[in-house]
Amino acid sequence: MVRVLVQKIFEPPITDEKWNHDLEIGIPCHRAHNVHWIRSMMARDRTQVVCEFEAPDAETVRKSFRKAGLPFARIWTVDILEPAVLSSRANCP
Repeated sequence: MVRVLVQKIFEPPITDEKWNHDLEIGIPCHRAHNVHWIRSMMARDRTQVVCEFEAPDAETVRKSFRKAGLPFARIWTVDILEPAVLSSRANCP
């Protein structure tokens, strides 16, 4: 399994009703394709969303979105990079 990001662009901005409708359609389809939704981050103006998934590969996520009829701008695999914990002696320059 890999991490996959999906970028969605909405014009006009997405409404709560449309977001909830897409979830009702998408989640069962994603489960059927072994695509697991981790989280989504929505721009405050509601015109862009980035969703994080765990899946076998990016193509499986694309297939799931297409089968559900859900739009996307880009889908790609990612490596997770997290900040390292610095020692207590570290100083800000």
